[in-house]
Amino acid sequence: MSLSANDTTEILQLYSRYSTAIDTGDCAGFANCFVPNGIFDNGINVIEGTEGISKFADQTHSAMPGMRHNAMNIVLDEGEAPGVGDGNPPTASGSAFLIGYLVDDGYKVIVTGRYLDDLEKTNAGWRFTKRVFKMD
Repeated sequence: MSLSANDTTEILQLYSRYSTAIDTGDCAGFANCFVPNGIFDNGINVIEGTEGISKFADQTHSAMPGMRHNAMNIVLDEGEAPGVGDGNPPTASGSAFLIGYLVDDGYKVIVTGRYLDDLEKTNAGWRFTKRVFKMD
């Protein structure tokens, strides 16, 4: 069984909301891309929970307000299907390549790499449970 078209669209929107939120300084919106106890491994630090993830977004946007995240080549796979009545939510995994660049004085690429993601469908929609960034 594969992800439904609606699930796929919602997850792709999550990837877009994530990049837009951090690039515009929407710290709460960025943290809302994760489950409350979500984990974000940015390749340097492992950040856990809504408060820590929101603080990371604020520091990142403040330090580099002209940074843009371009996620591409997104691949999604359905996770293990929940058992009937077992109470476990649907899950998925995903990956995307990233080009991060500054736009202050032309375009300057500052980082490239790949996101490796675990996702869960919550009552509020699909969210990252764990997002790991591996720099090239």
